[in-house]
Amino acid sequence: MSKYVKMAETHEIPKNKMKVFKVEDHEILVVNVEGELYAFENRCPHMGYPLYFGRLEGKVLTCGFHYAKFDVTSGKSLGSVTDKPLKKFKIKIQNSLVQVEL
Repeated sequence: MSKYVKMAETHEIPKNKMKVFKVEDHEILVVNVEGELYAFENRCPHMGYPLYFGRLEGKVLTCGFHYAKFDVTSGKSLGSVTDKPLKKFKIKIQNSLVQVEL
């Protein structure tokens, strides 16, 4: 059964930046694109490297190791490095509290 768990406060995740949070046994990368938050497992589906070392340009997250590209709004792969999508987590915001569904 899934549950929502406190992860952060909105002010901890600056606009157009990424930040990693450890929540229970999960390492979760939160991406803020123009105030919209998206949460993913901090592992590239291509070879498992940490996505945090990548680059965020607009809505495109590029893995820093093999340059796989992903659309952060959907988690879908963009390009030929991999066709596997990012593992996405549902989040909800209540007041300024960011919660993740585990």
